[in-house]
Amino acid sequence: MAFEQLVADYRTVRIGTWNVEYAADAAKNERRRRRLQEADCDIWILTETHDDLTPGPEYVAAHTAQRLTGRAGARWTTIWSRYPIEQTLPVEDEHRTVAALLSCPQGPLIVFGTVLPWHSDAGPRSIAPSWAEFYRVTPQQGAEWLAMRRAHPDAALCVAGDFNMNLGGKHHYGTVKGRQMLRDSLAGAGLDCVTEWTRLPEAALRSSPIDHIALSAELASRAQLSSAWGARMRMASG
Repeated sequence: MAFEQLVADYRTVRIGTWNVEYAADAAKNERRRRRLQEADCDIWILTETHDDLTPGPEYVAAHTAQRLTGRAGARWTTIWSRYPIEQTLPVEDEHRTVAALLSCPQGPLIVFGTVLPWHSDAGPRSIAPSWAEFYRVTPQQGAEWLAMRRAHPDAALCVAGDFNMNLGGKHHYGTVKGRQMLRDSLAGAGLDCVTEWTRLPEAALRSSPIDHIALSAELASRAQLSSAWGARMRMASG
């Protein structure tokens, strides 16, 4: 699982994603909150998060269901938005994923926040071969992304969160099969990943991230990855 923070801009809208490592420890949460405010994103997709961690009073939220394990208020994913949430959209996995239709100045935007399975994730089963759950879930989510685009043809789409798979750069985490499956699922829904290794600011991260932001192709062509930080290092210097 990853703890990078990544921020992308498109047409003056700033979108960030960050795995906040369960948002544990009050002192760390204050430092995390300062970093969220400094990044000044209009939309945040936080993963492995908790209701205690908020980017500010001007944001509204759409949450996954309470985690099956963890303290009260623990969530796999939360979307925080400065823009109105017109509606939350139904998802297949309400514990890992959340989707919301936002009313942005540039037009309607669907944000789908997710934590894709990691190598030892057994999902609803007690035992599963390494990466089997990723191979099962990723094309299912890809079908969801495409269905949302078809149901809301006037809306752009952003899929972001902890993809648990690096894309480009030296091998970091994942498998060749998993990377291709993820790329195919994104492409099938008309999405481009703007957090590919080749799009990172130079020397921003030591290794290719597994947290990602993907945008509708028409938006991705105008998007720029404006900043990226390794959270472990950031927390140490905070």
